[in-house]
Amino acid sequence: MIDTFDNELSFKDRQHIYRYVINSTYKLVGWSDSDDLDIVKHDIHSKWSLDDLRRSRLYPVVVNLFKKSKKFKGDLTFQQCVVNLVKHGDYYYPHTHGKDIYGALYYVNLDWKSHYGGETIFYDDQVKDIIYTTPYVPGRLILFDGAIPHTIRPQSSKGPNYRFTITIFFKKGGGGQ
Repeated sequence: MIDTFDNELSFKDRQHIYRYVINSTYKLVGWSDSDDLDIVKHDIHSKWSLDDLRRSRLYPVVVNLFKKSKKFKGDLTFQQCVVNLVKHGDYYYPHTHGKDIYGALYYVNLDWKSHYGGETIFYDDQVKDIIYTTPYVPGRLILFDGAIPHTIRPQSSKGPNYRFTITIFFKKGGGGQ
């Protein structure tokens, strides 16, 4: 299950989120589930609390989109929020986020050209065929089932220095939040 939404935030709110993202505190995080033990890979993330997410103005939009989407049903409980900072030359592996997890992915950059790359690619269960690809479109929100394998296509060196995304994870069921 994947659902894509554009134009859900005003440009003013998108600018607010962008400023909030670039002023966040980032840490290096190791990649723990790679099959290639010879590769030492570190990603750059900022973990946001639910309060951070609310201050960013993104949280109510995402919650409303889950309610609006015909593909996602049931109560959701907030689990975590991660801001990803990606640089050209970074690489990624297909991965999942678990069986009972829904994700909301938000493309933060205010400007992005299609030739910069940076698409999100979703695969079938065997990670052999692509089932859905979404270009990096500023302000786009993608709701997805965390059990679907997915990855990031690396961005071009012609693009901005940083590609920012916010991913919000929810557990299916529970009392909601």
